[in-house]
Amino acid sequence: MEEFSLIKEFAVIMAVAGTALLLFRRMGQPAILGYLLAGLLIGHFTLSDVSETQETTTIRQLADLGLVILLFALGLEFGWERIRQIGLSVVFIGLIEITFMIALGYEIGLLFGWTSTEAIFLGSALSISSSGILVKVLRDEGKLHTPYGRLIVGILVVEDFAAVILLSFLSAMVSSGTADLGDIGLLVGKLGLFSICALIFGAIFLPRLIKYVTAFHSKEILLVVSLAMCFGLALVAHALGISPGAGAFLIGTVLGDSEESENILEIMTPVRDMFAGLFFVSIGMLVNVSDIVKFIGPALIVTTVFIFGKIIATAIGAFFAGHDGKSALTAAMGMPQIGEFSLAMIKVGADGGVIGSFLYPTISVVTAATSFLYPYIFRSADAFVHFLDARFSKLFKHYLATLELWLTALRESFSVKNEATKRLRREVRKILINLGVMMVLIAAGTIALRFGEELSGAIGVRKDLVGFAMAGAVIALCAPPIIVMWKGLRSMTDILLESAFKKFGTLSSQREKKYLRIVLIESTHIAIVALLGVWALPFISQLLFFGERSVPLSLLLLAGLVAMRART
Repeated sequence: MEEFSLIKEFAVIMAVAGTALLLFRRMGQPAILGYLLAGLLIGHFTLSDVSETQETTTIRQLADLGLVILLFALGLEFGWERIRQIGLSVVFIGLIEITFMIALGYEIGLLFGWTSTEAIFLGSALSISSSGILVKVLRDEGKLHTPYGRLIVGILVVEDFAAVILLSFLSAMVSSGTADLGDIGLLVGKLGLFSICALIFGAIFLPRLIKYVTAFHSKEILLVVSLAMCFGLALVAHALGISPGAGAFLIGTVLGDSEESENILEIMTPVRDMFAGLFFVSIGMLVNVSDIVKFIGPALIVTTVFIFGKIIATAIGAFFAGHDGKSALTAAMGMPQIGEFSLAMIKVGADGGVIGSFLYPTISVVTAATSFLYPYIFRSADAFVHFLDARFSKLFKHYLATLELWLTALRESFSVKNEATKRLRREVRKILINLGVMMVLIAAGTIALRFGEELSGAIGVRKDLVGFAMAGAVIALCAPPIIVMWKGLRSMTDILLESAFKKFGTLSSQREKKYLRIVLIESTHIAIVALLGVWALPFISQLLFFGERSVPLSLLLLAGLVAMRART
């Protein structure tokens, strides 16, 4: 009877998923939206006997199986060589928008009154876009090989690799119940060692194995051997306490570089599509409809924050990576689509019982909403860019052109070797080191605030004063790095101005040079303050819980230090 029950569940899932897929293709909507709604339909409206299995191991195993196959196919499609060639600029963009979205999602979760663990899962889920949906839309619109299309694909590669790391980190949180710096360091070490071993294994043994297998001229053998390697590495990763998806993704990237990668991808595509349907339908079956109605408000807020946050973070990252304003904004409007990795992350937390059941329906609604809105957002990118371009003032356009010139000079200065370049690198290194020091201090302050209440009770001092003391210590310790960064920024700007106008033309007057110097310095100040402000959101939110005086007193201290620096 159990075997028959499994067959019945599989038959129902495939039948409803197929119907939903046909319907949503006809409507021009993404397949993922149809799969999720099909799962809801199966689990809660039509077949109660299937609904009764929603919390059983069977449904969860189907979802796990689908996720492993999805990640394997994703790695196979990109390939390790392609990942290595994406360039540091795309890595820079990816890191900016992933960090920004994690911090933004974490803060939104805390504002909703969720636990810090639930806020971490929300931030992680919001940081990743859906590669499958975005690449398909780009391909269908004929824009996959445009400059901004290639930029979007590069960012997606960075996000997918980061998602594997986040999945492993979140899985470790579930296993241990918490994750301190030691846990994170151990996890990163294990993941790094596992990645190196997998890549070495692939480089040494896989070419010979694939060559031997292809000698049989059998697609069946090639498929079975590929799946054996996929699940074999997934099992090894699971044994090491890493997400099984990480192993599947890594071996997929290795196979993606082989001579038979196109043949493997061709025979894997139907398998991937079937298990993708299984994964998303299974996710839909695990969602409680009553929870969707209950948490529709937070879900819509999260959807709005995700769309605007993704566009803003990606546009800023792309602009500072050297892309012009139009290309940066066009690429950014091709990113706001949450997808498979986000659902997988929430599933990991829900299965481990470390997050509330409400996160499933919340992210499901976000996925459905962005799946519906994304095609319209993407198709309106060109019109929106032209709309903004027509309404920007000449002063603002001149300001953007000045920043583009400055960034071009910065990149080109690193491509030549002379005394000015050595000085520039020295100043940039100094700024980055001190920026890193400040971020570590803010992170340490955030962790220390968690023990503030216990410290307040132990020494008999009011909570708001303890919070002010901790915040004051962080601000005071950040003062020296700020001064060093300020001096380094002035020197770097002077070097770049000289370099830029030697190449692009001379300044007409000393006054114009002074104006440009101020614009560049203040623009960089704003960028650094914005970065640190987003990074400090968890610190500020925790400080608010220490009493009404903690934040105002800390702001007064910061203002006093700024005033003292201005006078000196």
